[in-house]
Amino acid sequence: MLLCRKYAPKRVDDVLGNAEVKKQLVRWLLNWQRGVKAKPLLISGATGAGKTALVYALRDEYGLELTEMGASEVRNKGRIERILGGAGLATTLSGRQKVIFIDDADAMAGRYDRGGIAALAAVLREGRFPAIVTVTDLWDKKVAPLRGACDVLKLRRVIAPTIAKYIAWVAGEEGIECPRETIVEIARGANGDIRAALNDLEACSSGARDREKDIFARMDHLFRAKSYAEAREASRGDIEHDMLKLWIEENVPKVYRGKEAAEACDMLSRADVFDGRIMRRQHWGFLRYSNDLMCAGVALASEKKPGFVRFAFPSYLRSMGATKASRAMMKGVLAKIGKKVHVPGRRCRGYLPIVAHYLGENEDGSVSLYNFDDEEVEFVLKKFGGKAPAKKKAATAKKKERAPKPEMEKPAGPPEGKKAEGKGAAQPEKTPVEPAAKQGPENAEKKEDGEKDSGEEAPEGGSAEGAEGKQKEERHARLTEFF
Repeated sequence: MLLCRKYAPKRVDDVLGNAEVKKQLVRWLLNWQRGVKAKPLLISGATGAGKTALVYALRDEYGLELTEMGASEVRNKGRIERILGGAGLATTLSGRQKVIFIDDADAMAGRYDRGGIAALAAVLREGRFPAIVTVTDLWDKKVAPLRGACDVLKLRRVIAPTIAKYIAWVAGEEGIECPRETIVEIARGANGDIRAALNDLEACSSGARDREKDIFARMDHLFRAKSYAEAREASRGDIEHDMLKLWIEENVPKVYRGKEAAEACDMLSRADVFDGRIMRRQHWGFLRYSNDLMCAGVALASEKKPGFVRFAFPSYLRSMGATKASRAMMKGVLAKIGKKVHVPGRRCRGYLPIVAHYLGENEDGSVSLYNFDDEEVEFVLKKFGGKAPAKKKAATAKKKERAPKPEMEKPAGPPEGKKAEGKGAAQPEKTPVEPAAKQGPENAEKKEDGEKDSGEEAPEGGSAEGAEGKQKEERHARLTEFF
């Protein structure tokens, strides 16, 4: 039997290192057993850090029943919904606590596992049963849906002295004669991988391993590089070119200041120039120039190397993830508009302000025309100010109610008998007529003619707002015909 299997931990405390993570894991399980529901756990850590061993130790110590899906199984959408959906409703015959365990979720890839991550995230969000998911790379873009649905626990690599002490104890139990210097060399060469250290102990020699660096270690290696060749090492490995460039761009301001930051940004801009040439000409030979500029060029922008730096996740990727739903909504709205105006949806952005105005004026008509649902109507009105025309229309109507109507602005006036009683002196300011006390019969006739003339001219002067409203109605009618 392999030593890594024979000496697998049987209790949570037997797992090396990460004391705080072990406490959180046990607390999470005890809360479920008391009936207090909690979010699923997403345990991340490097290969050999003890993710799977920790879950198995939890199972053995607390008598759990695991419903497990490993990396060797097909884990597509249909299989996950069938197995995990049924597992959440069923109860165990033994009466033991059931826990769902998905091992190496970031290994889901290819057509055999199509839709598996999205289906797994949807099942986990329901939170009907305790579930544990393990991943190696927490920042893999495939794992993004799981990060939002779970609480994250990060396992750190076990330090070399702890590993050395452990494998020395195993060597004593197995009667393996291995010099102290070799044990220390094995512990250092394991790089936190306990399973690899035990395998090396069986051969009593240290195995050289080319391990993949995580992105934070890669950033630290790049910004501390002192030579051209050392800086180029950061671009080697299983990492996308564009992803690495985003990480470098985000963290340049955290490491450099002043002229050094300007020099590093200049190197990044030159790398972008070559990336543009690659896309235009499809000549991938330019990639080596882009890699050298964004890695070696940025690393050598300063001779002074930084101290401790808290590297940050690219804000661009964070904002794109936050606006994913909004962009999907926009795409659906543009597609519906494009069907009516016979234009591809990607070219319909210019129509959105007009559609928003049309929604504000006649919501029912636009909904029936474009077949918008309630969420799309709310999105267009909020995004492009479609509510503004309705508010303006209400304000205009209110203003019209306050203003005197054209017929009431210049009344015909009371009979001549009442004017002679003294009230004739208080005439409207716009009436250029003398008071009735100074008028004779001829002047009274002129006054009546003047009142008639002013009464005819008043509607023209007082209907400026009415004319403006009429123009708006005509413009709206033209827009209606256009759509």
